Amino acid sequence: VLAGTQRRAATRAERRKAGVAVCAGPTVLEGTGGPFPEDCWDPAGLTKGKDDETLRYYRAAELKHGRVAMLACLGWFHQAAGWHPIGDAAVRSTISDDPLIAAQQLPLAGWLQVLFTIMSLEWLTTFVCKPPESKPWDVLGVSDVVADEEYPEWKAQKMRELNNGRLAMVGIIGLIAQDAYTGEYFSQIKNICALRMFA
Repeated sequence: VLAGTQRRAATRAERRKAGVAVCAGPTVLEGTGGPFPEDCWDPAGLTKGKDDETLRYYRAAELKHGRVAMLACLGWFHQAAGWHPIGDAAVRSTISDDPLIAAQQLPLAGWLQVLFTIMSLEWLTTFVCKPPESKPWDVLGVSDVVADEEYPEWKAQKMRELNNGRLAMVGIIGLIAQDAYTGEYFSQIKNICALRMFA
């Protein structure tokens, strides 16, 4: 009876595993598929029928958006914690701790500076300091410094960046939606922020 139960459980587990969109993945994404290095999580089927150049472009875009989202989350938490000396200096008063309200309080000149900075970074990484074609996500050329691309800790670090970027993309959307809908911007971070001791 016990052996039959174990067989049925194993069969159910195999069926569930087959139902999830985890595959061996394209060779160009080998080792960076995610959420684990040997997987290629692609529930929407975006990698099917794509050439290597397109897949590299997709990965570069995913990493860029993930990096921006991680910075956005960091900026959101700094603002929500009440630590915004540059914003206070820009408007010559104290701005709101709510990031969406603070964005409305920022003068037009501040938004133009933000837009100009983003445009300059895009121009630099697209035309002036182009990343290598084989690794379009490596805008700083870090891969040239790494002696062994197959070093397990290096591969694990790249996987962490990818997964944290994915989480940050979902996280910043959630923070904005929550603030816009309820007005709650995660003000509780003030209670745990060490920077409040210096204010």
